[in-house]
Amino acid sequence: MAVRNLEKNILTSMRTLFRAKDNINLQNLRLKYLPYMLIFPLAPVFANMQGALFSDAVHLFGLNAMTLMGSAYCVGAGTLFALTSAKNMAGASRIFSVATAAAFIPWLAVAESRLSLLLAVLFMFGLGGCAACAAFAYTFALNNTERLLGAAAISLFFSLNQLDSGLTLLSGYFDKIYLTLLVAGTCICLFFYKTKDFAAAVNRPRATLNPALLLMLYFFVAHYFVEIFYTYLPGASSTSAMIANGAVGIVVVCLALALQFLTTSSVWNMCNLFFVAMILTYALYFTPDGSILRSVARLTHGFEQMGYIAAYYLLGCVFKKHGDFRLFKLCLVTILPVSMLSYVIPGALAAGAPDLLPLAATLTSSVVFIIFIMLSPAYSKHLFQADWSEDFYAVDMTEASRKVKQSDLLEKLKLSPREKEVAALLLNGQAAKQIATELEISVHTANFHIKNLYRKLNINTRSELFARFNPHIFSEKVQIK
Repeated sequence: MAVRNLEKNILTSMRTLFRAKDNINLQNLRLKYLPYMLIFPLAPVFANMQGALFSDAVHLFGLNAMTLMGSAYCVGAGTLFALTSAKNMAGASRIFSVATAAAFIPWLAVAESRLSLLLAVLFMFGLGGCAACAAFAYTFALNNTERLLGAAAISLFFSLNQLDSGLTLLSGYFDKIYLTLLVAGTCICLFFYKTKDFAAAVNRPRATLNPALLLMLYFFVAHYFVEIFYTYLPGASSTSAMIANGAVGIVVVCLALALQFLTTSSVWNMCNLFFVAMILTYALYFTPDGSILRSVARLTHGFEQMGYIAAYYLLGCVFKKHGDFRLFKLCLVTILPVSMLSYVIPGALAAGAPDLLPLAATLTSSVVFIIFIMLSPAYSKHLFQADWSEDFYAVDMTEASRKVKQSDLLEKLKLSPREKEVAALLLNGQAAKQIATELEISVHTANFHIKNLYRKLNINTRSELFARFNPHIFSEKVQIK
């Protein structure tokens, strides 16, 4: 009976999540925030390009270039977060951009060797710090639309690079020319950082991990572990594979944007598409090399871009809602060493037991997807159908600090956090339209909360609400930050 109830709960939650909506509107795009949108996609592109820049022949400490550079990238990002605060992030971004350029310029002039690999490791260390600065801006400065477009830009940059590298349109010169342009773009964007744009992040109250953050972090880490296996599979860096991945990746980015802008479908659906496509990709790697099904695997792998977009979008949205810089830093400093394992584990398998890679990739992807599906009731309750989830349908995520402070006046009334916010604003004299503007929700949603509030208090009008509470006493005990 318990198993049957669990299955029913999961299926019900999945149906609910499938119908969930987001609201992404180009009218919410602010051009002055373009540097914060571009900086994030510019930096992570490099972390996925080392396979095209170094052969497997170059090693340091028994590890290949891909493993060393990926690890250095993670360590650089972790170092920045360990040593900075929200107040000095703008200055730190300039320091890391200079360090990145200082290692990158000599790397361009050195032939492939251990020296060039060492310079590349230093370059990737600095670049990881740049990406960490960018992640901070992406999370706390942008709104929902800007955040989605920034995440899509990550995937588009990478897909275009794969396609052009596979086609060798510029006779092999493209990679380094492209990298140089991206390094310059990264440094320019970092110097446009303005401390005032992060004022809200500096003074936010102390946040703690809650179920919404934990569920978001699970998908973020899971998508990374699932995707990274492909990089180590045989033929993953071949010309045909890069062309297939790049071309399909571009189509997938367009599909993801269409899902959000045209159908307003929840990002939860993108998460599922990513898992299904990656499991199919790895399962098809059991077929013979050169077969049609192996070629199909290279096409379905293009759906990795769905995972990138969904993971980074959710990361920014949920932390903007529920996190602060201290918790953001703590989570990423914890996640980055785990991300390093995502390079080390398949790297070790590729070196010692390459025949086991497809099996390990398929099993890993299947297990994390099964867990994701089993967590559907939690994702519905705490994330996509929570009492604050209408923020996905607003311009931006309302900060958690705006929730009403607990007081004896509201503690025993069994109101949701949003209803407490609405009650405070009503008692401060605001109308439904003003409440909608204050909380960045629609007027329809504001009226919906007012109706529920009145029902729970067994009243019908605002005058009855004022009669229920003394507005003067209320304003002293319950505040909106």
